[in-house]
Amino acid sequence: MRGRKDEWAAVLALLGGVASATGSVMLVEGEPGTGKSLLLAEAASVATARGTAVASGRADELGRLTPLGPLLAALEESPTASIPVTRSAFPDGPGLLLWLAEQVRTSLERRLASGPLLVVLDDLQWADPATVMALRTMPSRLASYPVAWLLACRDTPGRGEAGRLFDLLEEEGATRIVLCPLDEGAVAEISADILGAAPGEGLAALAAQAGGNPLLLAELLTGLREEDAIVVEDGVARLAGITPAGAVLPLRLHTAVRRRLDELGTRTRYLLEAVAVLGRSFTPAYVAEMLGETPAALLPPLEEALAAGVLVATRDELAFRHELVWRSIVDEVPSPVRRALREQVERAAGARRPLAPRGGGTGRLVDLALLAWDEGALSRGLDLAREAVGRPARGRHRQPRAVLASMLIDLRLLDEAESATESAAEEADAEGEPAWAAEIPVLRARLALAAGRLGGAVEHGEAGLAAAGTLDAPLLASSALSVLGTASLRSGDLPGAIRYMKRDLVRSAPGIPPCARLRSELTAGRISEARDGAAGGMSSLSGIYDALPRHVGVLTGEPTSAAWLVRVAMAVDDLRRADAVVGAAEDIAWRNPALPGPSASADHARGLREGDREALGRAVAGHADPWARGSAAEDLGVLLGAGDGCRDLAVESLKTALACYGAVEAARDAARVRGRLRLLGERRRHWARTDHPVSGWASLTGTEQAVCDLVSQGLTNRHAAEQMFISEHTVAFHLRQVFRKLGIRSRVELARLAAEENGHRRPL
Repeated sequence: MRGRKDEWAAVLALLGGVASATGSVMLVEGEPGTGKSLLLAEAASVATARGTAVASGRADELGRLTPLGPLLAALEESPTASIPVTRSAFPDGPGLLLWLAEQVRTSLERRLASGPLLVVLDDLQWADPATVMALRTMPSRLASYPVAWLLACRDTPGRGEAGRLFDLLEEEGATRIVLCPLDEGAVAEISADILGAAPGEGLAALAAQAGGNPLLLAELLTGLREEDAIVVEDGVARLAGITPAGAVLPLRLHTAVRRRLDELGTRTRYLLEAVAVLGRSFTPAYVAEMLGETPAALLPPLEEALAAGVLVATRDELAFRHELVWRSIVDEVPSPVRRALREQVERAAGARRPLAPRGGGTGRLVDLALLAWDEGALSRGLDLAREAVGRPARGRHRQPRAVLASMLIDLRLLDEAESATESAAEEADAEGEPAWAAEIPVLRARLALAAGRLGGAVEHGEAGLAAAGTLDAPLLASSALSVLGTASLRSGDLPGAIRYMKRDLVRSAPGIPPCARLRSELTAGRISEARDGAAGGMSSLSGIYDALPRHVGVLTGEPTSAAWLVRVAMAVDDLRRADAVVGAAEDIAWRNPALPGPSASADHARGLREGDREALGRAVAGHADPWARGSAAEDLGVLLGAGDGCRDLAVESLKTALACYGAVEAARDAARVRGRLRLLGERRRHWARTDHPVSGWASLTGTEQAVCDLVSQGLTNRHAAEQMFISEHTVAFHLRQVFRKLGIRSRVELARLAAEENGHRRPL
């Protein structure tokens, strides 16, 4: 019973007390495939071996037509006694169910006169009403006998009467255990049991797509082994020459998923196939619009899929519970049908353009442009935004020129973006629309950040933040705070970045569009990773990974977003999520061949994931953004530095990164690269002589100010050194200089003086 130690101990305790217990009841719940039936079968086997009689039965969908079917089956299948229940001469009318229940109770009493009995009933989510009624009363009526009840039911929203039965029995003292998804350790143990070897990282990443579901895991690995898709070398099982993202799912898994879907209605199955092609997660409103139906018409099949546990509801969307189930459904849709469905979506987006020449029509085009952008159809989004710009507009919706400018900034087409921004500013002034005017400084802040003018980014970002506050516009404020947090982080002001991050409330606010919330979470993740490392960053990023590939707009706002998400996932050995990001980035590039930016981003992500020098080299050459080019060059330098005989190439690449970071005032990133160069034996001066007072705050150098900011926030010398990419001894040296220049002797005094000094500065 891998991964079920506590649950199995509870079952053994139940079995150990059958002879002396009086009507003990144990309730077992879990989603389909979590091992409920296996747990019950093992319990029955142990009970039989100990000399306890067992009566086992199970419910099924068709069996709901037979009153008390599971109980009658359990008694009739008992190997140690015949059951004196006849099925002739039944009374007519309402007395039939009462008569049957009394016959079952009498039969159980006769069985119990011979010794202890374990009653095992499985799949009670399909139990008929008479069985539910009998189980509601029979345990208490037989409480004076040596009998134990082991009852199992699916833990899904559609369990209905069985769920209410379990709740009532628990209130009366029954023990309830829930079989949760297996943890990573149990998954690794089961994988080793099936494969006869420990799974390699690629195979472990694929196994993780089972979401801890034992049935899906077993069918996946057994099927891969049967189809010779796994090789074992040096005691490690690996996929045969393929990556987890490219692995072909085995027929055995597809069969298991089909059996699961066969429990659903035809309309529900068709709907699941259609939405699976669109992505793992979706909104009902979007699906209804794309399929030409109303949300109300989709409600019955969606409710059935939720009740069966195939779909789950997240904060903003519905999603397939298990990635393997989603992948299997997509794979089972014939390729021509998949293409036709995707083409239908594209046609639907175009066909639904309203014909109204003013206001509403323009707003609809803007909405469709933003929707296409969030889905990764960047060229389509640009076309729709340009068309919206050519139509009359009013302030009831976002300004089309501002939307176009934002998209151009995402693509780093900065000359055109600047022109669109200034045109948007002129139009906002002419129309007298406060909401439109408030967006202009945020666009200018984003332009400045993309161009590497951090001072300008902060100046315009603060102006945009003030305008957003005046209008009570949380989405606009979030965009401004993202610029300010990113600019602070790149300049090396981590405390300032943290303060900006804490002010962004969009991540926890209800009703926020997923695209805006995910972009906010990405910025928060970057800042958290800088402060707490990769594990800390991941705490803010799960929503982004889980939203792929449905919401890929988060990967387009900054050219290195995909590569950074891959880097963080790999740092915590979450290869499944790294592969998901690579797949999403490559899909964006494939869908937008005329745009060079997505291809460079995809090369950057793939190069990191696979350790591919050529892909990283293409990313260095292809990134138009100088900071992104520096990031790709740094990653290439790190990869080359880890290889034999590549030191000179590594140094050259890191120097390229240093130059790129220096050009955009990214002091923190430049410090990190200088640290990498020092490890390779390269040392570079990066300071310039300036005139400073000999004491007071104005006498502190830039490095001393950075040390002061971090230490006054409570960081130790070691943690401050990690943030600044210098040694702990160097931090101690600068801290001594700070103490001398400020005339203080302790960190407490430093924190007090820093707080006073910050009070004189403009509040963040």
